Amino acid sequence: MNFKTFIILLLLPLGALAKQELKVFTYGSFNSEWGPGPNIKKEFELICDCDLIWNTADSSGALFSRVKLTNNKEGYDILLGLDESLIEEAKKNNLFVKHSINTSNLEIEWNDEYFTPFDYGYFSFIYDSMKLKQPPNSFKELAERDDLSIIIMDPRYSTPGLGLAKWISQIYEENSTNFWKKIQDQIVITSKSWSDGYGLFLEGESDLVLSYTTSPAYHSLIEGKEQYKSLKFEEGHASQIEVMGILKNASNLDLAENFLNFSLTENFQKHIPQGNWMYPVIDLRASQKEFYNAAPLPVSIDQIFPSSEEKNRWVENWEKSIIE
Repeated sequence: MNFKTFIILLLLPLGALAKQELKVFTYGSFNSEWGPGPNIKKEFELICDCDLIWNTADSSGALFSRVKLTNNKEGYDILLGLDESLIEEAKKNNLFVKHSINTSNLEIEWNDEYFTPFDYGYFSFIYDSMKLKQPPNSFKELAERDDLSIIIMDPRYSTPGLGLAKWISQIYEENSTNFWKKIQDQIVITSKSWSDGYGLFLEGESDLVLSYTTSPAYHSLIEGKEQYKSLKFEEGHASQIEVMGILKNASNLDLAENFLNFSLTENFQKHIPQGNWMYPVIDLRASQKEFYNAAPLPVSIDQIFPSSEEKNRWVENWEKSIIE
């Protein structure tokens, strides 16, 4: 470096020498090599003149637990990956700031000042149509069939497990425990995680496994396997909405809000269907025909945002069915 270049660098403002950094805390699969994170990073850095830095934890619950226990001492700007079951508790902990993002044109109904949705899905049971020729078409039929084996996830540890507990509670309300009792003999495995349970299903350990209506799309579009199908229940399907929010001690609130706005554009959302294997929150039917054909939207039931007391009741209904 010559003397003239050195003087020029000295005269430059500090901000001109280093890009801004946006630290986003998310779950590991989102930023895996097969997840949407790497492509989203490239897309956002093209327009932000910044460095997007992903930081990860094992699950959505682990994300929230860490920022809550440490009061976000790591200095993350955005937490991406909570779902509707954690929103109320997250607000109570006073960790997030309000945003001004326009969410009026989304595929889902949304009106929240703290969190912005980035994808959504519906819980379902998956089966292999080459093995199961007469799948049940309702919870009622599922409970009446003694020829079916089921793998579910533990609602105390697993998001899909809690989703099933919510789904059953929404359908059966005060009779939820009785319904759980009716299907206990069919449940052959209750795994701690979705990946463990789904893997056992693929190894042939059950007829049905709890998952999402989008799971067959992965098998079809990535593996070329058409036999995996999603049960469509007459009672309707409970949904899951994943969200992101700006943490209160974010170092750059403007950049963080720019990312939330970006998350509702096609350049972000186009990586959700075949990256996170969920439905995008904006209408991408024209550009994602293969995905929607492989994962048609089911009949849905009302979305709810539970309190801690409601979640505890869902889990207790399940626990009672095991103990009694």
